[in-house]
Amino acid sequence: MDVVDALIEHHGVLRKLADQAEGDATAFEEFRRHLVVHHTMEEKYFYDFLQQIASARKDSLEAVNEHHIIELILKDAEDFPPEHERFAIKVEGLGEYTAHHLDEEEADIFPMARQLFAASDLSALGGLFLEAKDTLLNVGLPQAPSGIDTTGSGAAKSLARGLGIGSLKKMTRR
Repeated sequence: MDVVDALIEHHGVLRKLADQAEGDATAFEEFRRHLVVHHTMEEKYFYDFLQQIASARKDSLEAVNEHHIIELILKDAEDFPPEHERFAIKVEGLGEYTAHHLDEEEADIFPMARQLFAASDLSALGGLFLEAKDTLLNVGLPQAPSGIDTTGSGAAKSLARGLGIGSLKKMTRR
């Protein structure tokens, strides 16, 4: 699959997640993860190359700037607890701006890229985008064991004394 087709396919996932995220904190988290991975990989495996072509540079820079605006809106939404009355409004605005951005890419940028790049280059970039996206979306942190002593007693307290700090809790609050 070439990079344009891969990006368009993932745009569909982003649109679906954006619609689901307004009233659902779990869907918002999934939308956030997909959005961050999408933008990061899109910049690395698409826009970094498109920006090198003089006739496409301005449009590429504008699209990457829109990624930054979306990330600012995303950070703003992340600061609200899901039960806050403004959370759904923040997520709705994020979804609307994201949809506008995706529409512009599909109508203007992607057709331009198809004219400027060889099909073999688009295909190579598509493979890299898909591999990176799938890898990053499937990365998960291991769960900490539930039996960890968080009271500051035992070995943790000894470790804290050995490090010259009053308590482990003080160290982890920073």
